[in-house]
Amino acid sequence: MHDGQSSRTSRRSSRSWSGYNTEDYCSPIPYRERPLDYEPLVICKCAAKAARWISWSDEKPGRRYLKCFFARAGGCDLWKWYEDNMTTPFIAELLRDLCDAVRALKKENKTLEAGIVAAENAAQNAVQNAEQKLYEEIAFLKNQVAENEARNAILIASVKALEKERVVLRILIVVCIAVVVGLIFSS
Repeated sequence: MHDGQSSRTSRRSSRSWSGYNTEDYCSPIPYRERPLDYEPLVICKCAAKAARWISWSDEKPGRRYLKCFFARAGGCDLWKWYEDNMTTPFIAELLRDLCDAVRALKKENKTLEAGIVAAENAAQNAVQNAEQKLYEEIAFLKNQVAENEARNAILIASVKALEKERVVLRILIVVCIAVVVGLIFSS
C-alpha cells in the first residue's frame, strides 16, 4: 500500500529557504482553457473580469479559484474559490502524486536538455580543436613542402652546374686525347 506522506515529504525537502519551491506555484500542465474563458462573468474590484486559476497546493490540488487578473501588478485583493471542493482525499492524493511525477519529469527534461547543450558544446569544442590541429598540421606540411622545394631548387641548380662541368670535362678529355694523339703522331 502507498504511504501518502512519501510524496509530500519529498516535496517539502525540495523547497527553498522561503519554505516554497517556485515550481509548486506553477501549473504542472498547460491549462486547457485560458484564465478568462469561463462563464458566468465575475468582476473584481478593479472593474475587470477575474481570472480563474487552478490550485496546485498540497491542501487543495485541482480546485479552481478566482483571483484579480492584475493582482501581481497592483490589482485588487479579490480571491475566492470558484466552486465547492468536490475532491475526495484519494483524488487529492492522486493529483499530488501526478503533480510530483510531472514536475520530476520536467526537472529530468531540464537536466537532459542541459546535458544536450553541454554535449553540443563539448562536440563543438572538440571540432574546433580538431580543426585547429588540422590547420596547424596543414601549415606545418606547407612549411615542409616549401623547405623541400627550396632544397630541390638548390639540387636542380647543383645538377645543372655539374652537367656543365661534365660537358667541360668531356671537352677537356677530348682535347687532351687529341693533344696526346697529336704528340704521338708528330713524333
